Amino acid sequence: MEKLIFDSHAHYDDEAFSPDRDELLSSLPGRGVCNVVNMGADFAGCTDSIALAERYPYFYAAVGIHPECADGLPADYLGRLERWAKHPKVVAIGEIGLDYHFEDMAPREVQRRVFEEQLLLANRLKLPVVVHDRDAHGDTMELLKKHHPRGAVHCFSGSVEMMRELLRLGMYIGIG
Repeated sequence: MEKLIFDSHAHYDDEAFSPDRDELLSSLPGRGVCNVVNMGADFAGCTDSIALAERYPYFYAAVGIHPECADGLPADYLGRLERWAKHPKVVAIGEIGLDYHFEDMAPREVQRRVFEEQLLLANRLKLPVVVHDRDAHGDTMELLKKHHPRGAVHCFSGSVEMMRELLRLGMYIGIG
């Protein structure tokens, strides 16, 4: 049986891939990669992710605002996300969440508001979420328990108890 890889969390829109992006992405099916979901983290990342999904038939996009980009959003940011989320190749709202690790991130209250607004959007559109949680386990769990989205917490770093609670909520866990 042939083993295929589904990359559920990629950032191929990153400028680090610019020199040989097309060559790399075109080679993925020959290397066993059957599908890729490219994450949006800001407005440019969302539009780039959709463009990649339109160009490569095995690519899909997630659209969302990463916590490091949560400060200073325009008033219409949710409307933009909703329009993008209705694209036929958008399969999730992500990468969204909370990051309390770095001091230069958006203020915690801003991150919480933007995360919660995106959870509500995902639920309304019946899309899963891709959650980023770094050193914000308590607040992340509080909001996930409150809104019960479908989706995954990627690069999981919480406790065994937190993992069990996420699984009880129906969430998936990403490691690494």
